[in-house]
Amino acid sequence: MKNEADIVIVGAGAIGSAIARELSRYDLDVILVERNEDIGGYASKCNSATLCSGHDAPLNSLETRLTSASNRAYEEICKKLDVSYKRTGMIYVAHNEEELVRLRAIKKKAILNGEYNAETLSKEKVHELEPSINPDIVGGLLIPNEAIVDVMELLLAFVENAMDNGVTLMLETKVTGINTDPVDHHVVSVSTDKGDIKCKFVINAAAIYADALAKSVGFCDYYNYPRTGQFYVLDKNLPYAPKHIVVPLPTPISRGRLLTPSIEGNLLVGPSADNMTDREDTKTDKETLDSILKDCRKMIPAISPMDSVTQFCGVRPAIYPKTDWRIRAIDGCKGYIEAVGINQGISGAPGVAKYVAEILDDEGLEMIEKKNWISERKAIRRFAKMTEEERDAVIRENPKFGNIICRCETVSEGEIIEAIHKGPGARSVDAIKRRLRAGMGRCQGGFCGPRVVEILARELNVSPEEICKNEKGSEMLARENRK
Repeated sequence: MKNEADIVIVGAGAIGSAIARELSRYDLDVILVERNEDIGGYASKCNSATLCSGHDAPLNSLETRLTSASNRAYEEICKKLDVSYKRTGMIYVAHNEEELVRLRAIKKKAILNGEYNAETLSKEKVHELEPSINPDIVGGLLIPNEAIVDVMELLLAFVENAMDNGVTLMLETKVTGINTDPVDHHVVSVSTDKGDIKCKFVINAAAIYADALAKSVGFCDYYNYPRTGQFYVLDKNLPYAPKHIVVPLPTPISRGRLLTPSIEGNLLVGPSADNMTDREDTKTDKETLDSILKDCRKMIPAISPMDSVTQFCGVRPAIYPKTDWRIRAIDGCKGYIEAVGINQGISGAPGVAKYVAEILDDEGLEMIEKKNWISERKAIRRFAKMTEEERDAVIRENPKFGNIICRCETVSEGEIIEAIHKGPGARSVDAIKRRLRAGMGRCQGGFCGPRVVEILARELNVSPEEICKNEKGSEMLARENRK
């Protein structure tokens, strides 16, 4: 374990990962710490993978500025980091005249937030753009700058690029507190379940656990609570799947239940938005899923649970009292910086990272840019996306690419081996699933699951009984049953 750095970033979700990449530009010693067995935190790896434009954020807020700036930057970021990205646009739909009035207010706010090309759609135009839309829809509003992204590939890209530039990643390491000098109360170290790390600055990007970390320095004027979101994941290439993100009028606490096409061709239906108490409760339930289906059928009636591949529940942090994003240095505790209370973290991550770098500069940290900073990164070669000529060439180079492990998603052994050893690495079945989609198809790992366990055990040089689905305690195999 590394026990000293200039900066410790707590949390490898979207915000922490983006900050790590941004700070890797400078001649600094940075450690990124994550309590889970893989990057992605709790919320970032379990969301709708949309990149919001900031059109609906509070007027004149930090959230608006950073989300809008990030949205403008993402196309170039994804190009450099080899991440799949598509600007689909989003359509709000209205079912009656009252909702049309609300759409006019949303458009006005969007324009004030800089989304000047927001466009009112007639009933005819809505149905022309999305033929599967409910015939009862009477109009809509197009927000062209909304986009979708391969979210796990994006998080991996942030972290891999940061590591290529010298950032240290520590997984399965729980930060238990921040230690300060008893006299002048400046940060001196971070305590973890693996020992202390001396540092000058700590960046709290711990999302749902940010308040617990803030309490350890004696400056916490908020608390976090979990807001769960349940989703359906529907099959690929459905005849009724929309080309745009399709949304109802927003609720007081969320954008509502959306229809979101994914980069890989699946359709995401949801999420719900339920305030809870257990920060790690990710159960789905029939009542909530049925209500999601009922609401989303008001937009596209053809949606069917028979097309569902799986369902899942993500936990995102909500904060009380609700204010603007809290990205700040704390007066009275030199070296402690917060990046908390951030909804739509993926959408705003690049902007937040730049903002945090400026705070560090203002706090007196010497920010000397590296002359040899690596700005680009290449993703794992995906067999499913190769041409026949490319497949032939890669198999000649490495015959393991000709061994298909996941039939549903056409994932080869060669790809799995690369994922295990690339960047942060992959040590669990779910880590392989997030990187390559092995197990995300119709059979949900029924065919490929045992073979993925075998490959992980072989490449990590451990017994198959040690391979987990995700965290420790979720071992896939109990014991050897027969020889």
